[in-house]
Amino acid sequence: MLATRVLTAAVAVPLVILAIVFLPTTAVAGLVAVLMLFGAWEWGTLNALTDSGRILMVVATAAVMALVFAVRDTNAAISSDSLIFALAALFWLVAIELVRRFPALWSVTLGRRGFALAAGVVVLTAPVLAVAYIHQADHGPFLVLLLCVMIWGADTGAYAAGRTLGRRKLVPQVSPGKTVEGAVGGLLMAMAIGALGALVLGFDGWRTLAMTILGGWIAAISVVGDLTISMFKRSVGVKDSGRLFPGHGGVLDRLDSMLAAAPWFVIGLHIVLMVH
Repeated sequence: MLATRVLTAAVAVPLVILAIVFLPTTAVAGLVAVLMLFGAWEWGTLNALTDSGRILMVVATAAVMALVFAVRDTNAAISSDSLIFALAALFWLVAIELVRRFPALWSVTLGRRGFALAAGVVVLTAPVLAVAYIHQADHGPFLVLLLCVMIWGADTGAYAAGRTLGRRKLVPQVSPGKTVEGAVGGLLMAMAIGALGALVLGFDGWRTLAMTILGGWIAAISVVGDLTISMFKRSVGVKDSGRLFPGHGGVLDRLDSMLAAAPWFVIGLHIVLMVH
């Protein structure tokens, strides 16, 4: 199993980097959209939908993605991008409390299928918009890579710190393996990556500090994304959301952190650029 995981990562990570660096924004966003549609199928699985129900979930998510992209360049008072980012960011803030109190609030929130499916459409659409938005900006490919490296670094830092220093359980009712020490290790690693990214971008002292803080927040909210998918898996009694990636599970197993981090990275970048 470990060899399969390593081989899958060894193939996937270079392909992701090459795609981000060399493909145009439309193609990169399209690839993310395809992954998120696989994620929509898995979201249906985690909500115990039938095959026809999962197909409807995929169709609904694709329709919302298409609609948002179709109207994103109009002169509406509130852009479709901003609305999706705001809704997704709010969802992940609420998810912090759901994780903290699991399973107390589950039956009246994400345990309600209608609410869970509506939330799924929003949070699966947000990363597609976020990647498209960031990739077409100045230094766009680098910024998308920075987001990915923050997430990967946070995961690696958490694993290393958890294995060597982990003592106190973070949220044992959701994920018994996660520790407070591991979370701190991931946070520090992502903060260091944020500071390094600011250095590469030539930011001044205050913006470097802001980017460092953003790295910490990306690590923290990434954990919330991971734990939210874990809550769904616990609720239906499955280990993995799918089997798309050999040894790694499904899209939601691998990209749960990206779901939460992507909209917050966009918001964070705006805050960083406002700092003087």
